[in-house]
Amino acid sequence: MCQLYEFIGDGAERVQIIFSEFRLPSMLGPTECGDTDILMVYYIVNDREELVETLCGDTLPKPILSDGPRLMLELRSSYNNTENKGFTGDFFFLTNFGISTGYQPNQSECTFHYFRNDSGQGWIQSPNFPGAYPSCDEDTASDYVEFSNFVTRDRKYAMYCGNWRELTVRSDGRFFRITMVSNDRLDGTGFRALYTFEAMQLETTERTEVASLGKVTTASADSIHGLPLSPVALITAVFSPTASTNLGIISIIGLELIKLIQD
Repeated sequence: MCQLYEFIGDGAERVQIIFSEFRLPSMLGPTECGDTDILMVYYIVNDREELVETLCGDTLPKPILSDGPRLMLELRSSYNNTENKGFTGDFFFLTNFGISTGYQPNQSECTFHYFRNDSGQGWIQSPNFPGAYPSCDEDTASDYVEFSNFVTRDRKYAMYCGNWRELTVRSDGRFFRITMVSNDRLDGTGFRALYTFEAMQLETTERTEVASLGKVTTASADSIHGLPLSPVALITAVFSPTASTNLGIISIIGLELIKLIQD
């Protein structure tokens, strides 16, 4: 049996699939499909089908986000097993890249703004987290995340890649930017982090833009340098401009940057 599911969005929309049930057990184990029933995931790029993932087993898959407005699922069933109940999932046509927080100025761009007057604390994440984020054709050795106190690059901070479980970053002032860059060679699930706007009293009336606090604290560091900057995800946090007596410090706490490499 072969069953096709084709999703066609409009304009800048992308297709996201979130599974609520999944039961296609394999005789070879949870990570190998073999000749058992499978669910194949295709991106449709320039009217051509590109197989990006083959799913089986009884573990709930992570969310799927298409690279463009079209996505296709193909269920192939050839193994007679009454335990294979199939799957159930919800589909969404999105313009927010699977990011439900922040303000998105342009629906065709993965850029989100966070303001102090909206919330003093909240969560930020990479597109489609905890599922794989969309790939990009940037010519970089690795996907990475970088931080900046300015609209341009800030050489004070290193670029972070690899696997992180504890990472705390603080801004020097009321503006802070996080940029995520992706290539087209590796797949990853990205990051999720808690942000906090911290009010800080000025020591003198002359210091209106720069605070004495600004550091990155980590247990170890992976850094890469000299890479071109072209974001697939851009997150900016801006302290309320009405807080004239306090200097806003934006704190990114507990960022999880998870990179999975496929053979």
